[in-house]
Amino acid sequence: MTPEPIPVLFVSHGAPTLPLEPDVPAHRFLAGLGNRFQNIAAVLCISAHWNTTRPAVNSIQKPPTIHDFSGFPSELYRIRYPAEGNPGLARRIAGLVEAAGLPCDTDTARGLDHGAWVPLMLIFPEAGIPVIQLSIQDHLDPARHLALGAAIASLRHEGVLIIGSGGAVHPLGDPVLALGEGIPTDSRAALFSEWLNRAVTSGDTESLLRYRDLAPSAIHAQPYPDHFMPLLTALGAAGPGAKGTILHESWYWGNLGMAAYEFR
Repeated sequence: MTPEPIPVLFVSHGAPTLPLEPDVPAHRFLAGLGNRFQNIAAVLCISAHWNTTRPAVNSIQKPPTIHDFSGFPSELYRIRYPAEGNPGLARRIAGLVEAAGLPCDTDTARGLDHGAWVPLMLIFPEAGIPVIQLSIQDHLDPARHLALGAAIASLRHEGVLIIGSGGAVHPLGDPVLALGEGIPTDSRAALFSEWLNRAVTSGDTESLLRYRDLAPSAIHAQPYPDHFMPLLTALGAAGPGAKGTILHESWYWGNLGMAAYEFR
């Protein structure tokens, strides 16, 4: 047991090319983030890119690197993040989720998708810390993802760094907020980001659960909520009354918000 619970992180992982772009502010931020976390026993990553009907953990000793994207430079597909898994810890995580009254499946084949390895290869480039993933669910229900995080909160006392990996502003597919190199950040994306920062730093859990109704331009900033659910799971894992601290803010491709938060 650690004397103090480890903070919970939410990071925006951006495009798969982020590890290849050292001049991007979010790359530089993530590359220095690991210095904040010493003597970590394992990482549990809740990625926007593993979406299942029921909660699931991957229980595999050597998780492969999944290149779950297309149309990017060939060098990206040669990247491997060779972190070990930890099947014993994966089974414990599944037990915690089930003890909270939620079903939890164990996947013995799934590797690490880019929502996990893109930020982790910058945060922990030596890949010396075991990594387990926990899925989001395709119902995309905010309250149930908050509850999923609450189920695993005790891991913070056991040397496990819990990281939600998604996108603070993620308008992929939205017809209004365009993405592309050189595109200026739209005021609607900025308004959503400002609202999110206020809700996170004030610990306004109820507003975060109702972000679709309360946040300005939520339908454009998060048209498909998969990249928001890891934030809610991270918040739940930090415990009742948790508040967030802004660790990083920047924009990528115009309207992709790259904020990162630490919850305590």
